[in-house]
Parts: sequence; structure tokens; C-alpha cells
Amino acid sequence: MNLPKYCLGIALLGKGATNHLHRKEVVHAFVKQNIRIIFLVREDYMGLLTRIPGCEYQALNFLNFSGVRGKLLRLSRDIRMRYPSTDPGVRERFRRQHLDSSLFWKILNWLFCLLALSNPLIRLLTVFEGLLIGKHPILKGCNSEEIDQLLLLGVGSTSSDLEGLMTWWGRRHKISVIHIVGNYDILSSKGFRGIPIERLLVWGKNMREDAERIHFIPSNRITEIGPIRYNVNPALLMERDRFLEDLGLDPKRKTILFAGFIYESQYFEMLDCFLELQREGLDCQLIFRFYPNKKFMASVYLEPLLSYARNLEGVAVSLADPHYNAGDRGRSVLQIEEYQLWNSLASCDCVINIFSTIAIEACMFDKPTIYMWYFPVPTGNLARHPVYFDHASNFHNRRLASYGAIKTATSRTQLKNKIRQALTSPNEHIVERRKVVEDEIGQLDGRACERLVNACMIEYVGNNM
Repeated sequence: MNLPKYCLGIALLGKGATNHLHRKEVVHAFVKQNIRIIFLVREDYMGLLTRIPGCEYQALNFLNFSGVRGKLLRLSRDIRMRYPSTDPGVRERFRRQHLDSSLFWKILNWLFCLLALSNPLIRLLTVFEGLLIGKHPILKGCNSEEIDQLLLLGVGSTSSDLEGLMTWWGRRHKISVIHIVGNYDILSSKGFRGIPIERLLVWGKNMREDAERIHFIPSNRITEIGPIRYNVNPALLMERDRFLEDLGLDPKRKTILFAGFIYESQYFEMLDCFLELQREGLDCQLIFRFYPNKKFMASVYLEPLLSYARNLEGVAVSLADPHYNAGDRGRSVLQIEEYQLWNSLASCDCVINIFSTIAIEACMFDKPTIYMWYFPVPTGNLARHPVYFDHASNFHNRRLASYGAIKTATSRTQLKNKIRQALTSPNEHIVERRKVVEDEIGQLDGRACERLVNACMIEYVGNNM
């Protein structure tokens, strides 16, 4: 009987990890190399995960940092999350977040943004946090002697604090730690990393540049492996006519995929725009996909919206979180529905979204893509109109828009015109879409899991020579 070469702990500490790393193809790639896997799961996720047969699972219980130590850690993270505040999109995002704040909090936000201008200070904060954590207990429920290597999603930014703590825990116990990037904007929109990086696995060229330029990670510590989630299993893709028929749609008609965000008003706006296009003679149908967010899916508008959409001719509803009724509104979505997602992208004729990752996925499937960036004017007498975060100003969205592959509509008239153009000239911007895939995604050859395993094994051997 062959013994495992070593034991790999894969941490599942947020919805990113549960969607990018808790996958059968990832497990199979490691098992094929005789590597034992233990999924290290935050305690409140243990009863929610659909377990992969043959895998081990351990619950983790993170300990809180209280008192002066906890306050200093939060202060450091508040500054790090504003980096790089030299970017106008970052400054605008935090300015809008504090429009209703008191003068004190506005001044504090300004001061934090000022501090986040300094590269040396931001890098020093990582060292400072490591000293603060020191030998303080980090977690319960994990046997360090059983784990030889850790695989963590993220780089300890404000969206991956637990991964950051897990990194310090691994270093304390002299465990090899590998970090991997999930979504395309993690390195450019979530502030500065809070941990030292031994090995970072990225998608491709642009992620490598973000890691080097924004996070000062040396090039020789970065490995390009391509995106795990985008190595789409061909068995998931149905023949187009059959998939559309299963949705209750007509394979002969042009199909629009709308992948909304967390703003309810834009879903109603899209339906009204779709009906208007039909009245104007456009023979089209709509896949209407709802964003996976528990708070959004608990909105009082949701059930009327779902009922209305499901009763419209030529509209098929798709739920990115099919189990949206399970769990409270503060709980993360643990698993994104992928069968309808990949088949909708493969079968549609154009994609409409609101500055989301699905824009890159649409380019991957070579589909004309449109950003919907306007909001219906609210009715009634309001003291002022709602103020929305300016997603268009974010660095990663500006970069994606700079390719010219994705068009932005800022009114219903523009949106309708761009939909007509996309449906009549689908090959327009095909070169630009290929450039997005090449620069943002990297290799799409189905071997990302294999490269992931190889990178982990090389790092393990290098740390144990």
C-alpha cells in the first residue's frame, strides 16, 4: 500500500475558497499524486458544505483578538484596505462610503487614505501585524503535526482576514504555506496584503504584474497556473438547442443573458427594457440570472420579482444561489451554481452585467458583452437620490474596459442600441475579447489543476531539502 507523500491542508474560510478550491477536480489531481487532503473548515461552515466523498474535514474555531491588540489590528487593516489610495477609484469609493458619516469619521477616513499613500508604511504594517499576533493563540481544532503544507485563497487582505491568521499560524508551526488567487480583482481592489508570501499562484500576466507592482511580491515567488474554476468540464456543457429547450426557451431566437448585481431596481429595469425591445420588433429571449447574495435574495422585492419574471413569455430565471432560502441573510453563499452559468454563457448571444467577473467569463466564451451602468430614477419625493458606489472607477474595472471588448450603457436607449448591435454583429470586438482572455485569464488548456499540484509539490520539496 502506498503511503501519502505528504498531507495538504486546504482552508475553506470564505465563499471564494469553497467555490475555487472545494472541487472534485482539485481533489482528484492531488489524490492522483498520492497526496492526502484535509479540508480545514471554519466552524460555522461545517454543516453547510456538500462534502466530497473520500475527503477529510476538520472544523476550525478562530479565537478573537481583544483589547488593545485587537484594536491595533483593526486599525492596521483599516489603513491597508485603502491602499493604493493614489488611485482615484479607491479614493472615490471610500469618499462615497463616508458621505453620511460625521465630520470625525470623514477626517479619519481622509487621514487613513493619506497614510495609505506611503508604500513603506503599508509594507511595515504587515510586519507590525505579525508582531502583534506574536504567540497569541489563533485557532482551536487543528493539529499542526498532521499537516505538512497549507493551501490558502487570498493574500490576507481585508476580504481574507482569516486566511491571514491561518498564514501566521502555519509559519509559527513551520508549515509550508501556498497562497492562490481566486477572482481577478483580489490583488487590485482589496487593499494591501497583510502577510508575507512564500509562494503565490496566479492566473496569468496581469495578476503577476499586480502582485509585483501593488503587493511587492518578488517575481521568483509567483507562479502562473491559470484559473482553476475556468477549466470547465466539457461534460457540463450541453448541446445548445437542448439546453435552451430545457429552460423553456426557443433555440431559434436570439438569447440575452442578464447577470445582475445586488440592486433590485436594475432587474426590473432589465425586464422592462427586454419587453420594450420585443414591442419594437426584436425577436429575442432572456436568461435572467440572480446574483448570489443572501441579503439581496432576502429583499422584500425578490419574491414579486421572481414571480413576475417567471410568468413572462421568453424569460428563463436562473439562480446563482439555488438554496437562497437556506441560511440567514448575513451568511455567505458557499457554492455558486455552475451548470446553468456555463451553459448560459455558451448558449447565449450577448451578455449584460454590472461590472462583475462574468464579463471576463463572457469573453472566455467569446460573447459580446455590455456593462449596464445606470439606475432607474426613483419615484416619490426623496430628500436626495440614492448614491451608488462608483464601480466604474475601480482600477480593475477601468483596466477591463480599456480593452474595448466590453461596452458600457449609461441609459436605456444606449442599452437597447448596444444589444441590437451585439446581436447583429457578434464578431465585432472578437480580437479585443481574445486579448482580455490572454492578459487577464492566462492559460485555458484544462491543466490548471495539474499545474496547481506541481507548484505545491515543488514548494514542498524545496522547503524540505
